[in-house]
Amino acid sequence: MAGLQVLIQGVNAVTGLIFVRYMAKDDYAWFTLAASLLATLNLLGDGGVSTGLTAIGGRVHDQPGPFARLLQQGLRLSLRLTVIGFVLAVPLFYGLYVRIGASTGLTLAALVLAGLAAWPSVATVMLNVANRLHTRVGVIQLGDVMSALVRLVITSVLWLGGWLAVLPALLATVLAGWAQALLIRVRSRHFLESPATDVSYQPELHGFVRSLYGNHVFFCLQAQVATWIIGWLAGSAEVADLGALARLGVLFSIISAPFYYVAVPALARIHSIAVLRRKFLLTFAAGGAVVLLITGSSWVFPRPLLWLLGGNYSHLTIELPVALAAQGLTFLNTLSWNLLLMRQWVKKPWIVIPLTFVGYVFGAVFLDLSRVDGVLWFSVASIIPSFGYGTIAVATKLKWSVDAQDRF
Repeated sequence: MAGLQVLIQGVNAVTGLIFVRYMAKDDYAWFTLAASLLATLNLLGDGGVSTGLTAIGGRVHDQPGPFARLLQQGLRLSLRLTVIGFVLAVPLFYGLYVRIGASTGLTLAALVLAGLAAWPSVATVMLNVANRLHTRVGVIQLGDVMSALVRLVITSVLWLGGWLAVLPALLATVLAGWAQALLIRVRSRHFLESPATDVSYQPELHGFVRSLYGNHVFFCLQAQVATWIIGWLAGSAEVADLGALARLGVLFSIISAPFYYVAVPALARIHSIAVLRRKFLLTFAAGGAVVLLITGSSWVFPRPLLWLLGGNYSHLTIELPVALAAQGLTFLNTLSWNLLLMRQWVKKPWIVIPLTFVGYVFGAVFLDLSRVDGVLWFSVASIIPSFGYGTIAVATKLKWSVDAQDRF
């Protein structure tokens, strides 16, 4: 499973690098904004529905009628949330496009294409809840492979034909998303076509949305705020630079697959606290060593990585290690919080929100956010409070548990 995820990430990396290397810089800036809008719509379109489907589906997944009803109502609710998210996000992104010099026609076309890509992406997430509950991992992976390959093939054709611009690239994203959604829909249709029932799960689903929508808005802000800031305060060149550096995050996506699909589940199964402490320290140390290796190499030898991005981005020698440090710190932060959450050692996980805003305030006061390096350091500053809290909490819990008892 982890090996296939690495392969999928590799295919996506090749596609992304084709975009970066061979798309005009203005086009890539506009493409970066569209990708930011799509990520925003994915979060707002979910809004807690997938969590509700997982929680409720755990009770009724073996009852065809109620489970089909649950999925149908979840899909309808997520469609409404996607439309609402599009209406809320479009004014912001329209302003960003105009701010960095895009024409009205291109702006409207890019916004529409991003919207068309959003719904199949959200629907795929919802249907894959059913596949996960029934341990149909192969179907999920097949959909991921389909999306990655379709996007790579179309992108390669555009590149070889000399048509690689923002709108054709967005069209490739739309077609890849719909191909994946169609495959998942076909492979999951028996969940939706089960005997009808008059039971309604809408009140429960709406309850999950009410309690979790704020978190999704925050995660949307956390993931996209750097792009929004540089778009408002700088120009298309800086947006493209930031987007290009973000592509190198695939290095951590590839190395994180074994951690998230192998190491984290293994940690969840450990009962002895002494063993857990040893295994977690080994896992965290291995992750830290990889982060230091990648970041340190980019500082000492930046040229090979910048070569991957192409000539338009060869000047980013100072910004490169900062970008990779931010991505590596995010990876390590996720490792710590995965352990805290799976052991239920944090009673109030929302604490990450004010911690992150502490970093935002520090960055806004002390950093020049009109520069790419300033925005990258802003990203680092936003992660440090949460990372510090999570690391200290894990260390405290492991030490306390060892003193108190050897087993959970």
